[in-house]
Amino acid sequence: MKRIFVAIFFALAGSVAYAQSTASTQKASTQAQTEKTTEQRAEDMTAGMAKHLRLTPAQASKVKAINLDGLQQIEEAKKKYKDDPRMVVKQIDIISQTRLSQIKDVLTPAQFQQYQDRREEKMGVPKEAKSNPAQRQQSPMSHQYEN
Repeated sequence: MKRIFVAIFFALAGSVAYAQSTASTQKASTQAQTEKTTEQRAEDMTAGMAKHLRLTPAQASKVKAINLDGLQQIEEAKKKYKDDPRMVVKQIDIISQTRLSQIKDVLTPAQFQQYQDRREEKMGVPKEAKSNPAQRQQSPMSHQYEN
């Protein structure tokens, strides 16, 4: 009887130790994935943009620099305002608007429109609300306030 209890104890202790080591390994693995370097994330973003927008090598180089700078600024803002989530969000909005403006300067108007369409699609913006100034001018809602 004593041997059965000892065997059960070691079986349980072993499985608990295994579970703890697996959890720590998974945590380290997840942390490594989220800790992709800023340069790697900028490269990934740029590669996607280059593919979908058919960027020239010169455009891709400029966009990569813009993406890298934006991501670095975001990381700095997260560190600086780690205790104030609202300030982090505010800073990220400012950085995003600056980045968008810089990207607009690099892309052709057609590329920028494609970029905006894809960006709005990813963000889940309804088709009616997409940024198409010509469409907004023709919509019945815009005439509502003219009278």
